[in-house]
Amino acid sequence: MNPYWLIVQQGAAEYSQTQYRPDASLLAGLPVLATHAQTFTPFHTLHIMQFLLAVIVFEDCPDHLRTSGGIPDLDRLVPVDADALTVLSAAQGQRVLFGAGLDEQLQNVEEQVAATARARGTVQQVLEQVPYGRAGRQRMLDLVYELRDDPRAIAGVIALTTVALREVALRQGPADASARQ
Repeated sequence: MNPYWLIVQQGAAEYSQTQYRPDASLLAGLPVLATHAQTFTPFHTLHIMQFLLAVIVFEDCPDHLRTSGGIPDLDRLVPVDADALTVLSAAQGQRVLFGAGLDEQLQNVEEQVAATARARGTVQQVLEQVPYGRAGRQRMLDLVYELRDDPRAIAGVIALTTVALREVALRQGPADASARQ
């Protein structure tokens, strides 16, 4: 395995551990992402989110939160009406990843809402690629790469993935998370 993906895997494990407490903040994992962003770029934090979606959310998602085809249903994990508030709240804390520029980006809430819709579509598409193995993993990389120049969409993917991870994690419990490491 490429050494970079070992770093991503470790980052995903550390990030997921921050979400297994019921009282954990959605921002609790940001230091993990900040380290990854500093070492690589803010865009590369999406690789950690991709890993979390494919390995934890997909594998551990309860049946009642899946589509009839067995794919985790983002609409059930993160209700659409929660998007704007969830993302705006989480994105405020993500300045550590993107710098002051994100504050300026968030000035226009309408743009953030549009970026969040784009992020939601990307997250659902990533989940839909998991069953396709290696070809699906390549498609996931293509999907997240499309967001590389959109800090608002990256913030959206991080927030939506974190909420989905939290929903799955709280149903699984910390013992299952520990078994993955």
